Amino acid sequence: MIKSKQLAKAIFELAEENTTNLDAKFFDFIDSRNLRAQLPSILYHLEKITELEREKKGIVIETAHEIKHDTIKNIKTFLSASELPEVLKIKKELVGGFRAKWQGAVYDSSIETGLKKLEEIIIR
Repeated sequence: MIKSKQLAKAIFELAEENTTNLDAKFFDFIDSRNLRAQLPSILYHLEKITELEREKKGIVIETAHEIKHDTIKNIKTFLSASELPEVLKIKKELVGGFRAKWQGAVYDSSIETGLKKLEEIIIR
């Protein structure tokens, strides 16, 4: 039996190749093999694959709460990454500030990190 993760990966790759009538072909395939029950799982995996791909090609910005688009724009400008797509993730443990991941580097301007550094200084 074909797994939903395999189907999601296949449709993602075919979409990147700009396959014509991909949606119709995909649903015909699903119907012909009686796989409609897998559609929610396929969608879940397709969303995960897409998010991972955006993270690879862009910049990941982690904050403690939702931030305004202007703030995201300022962060990207600061990192000279204005043209890249961003993935915004909410991480409550950051308390405030942000953490950005781009090209294998982590730019950490979070209150969490500042508090940890302060704790290390106090303990010494």
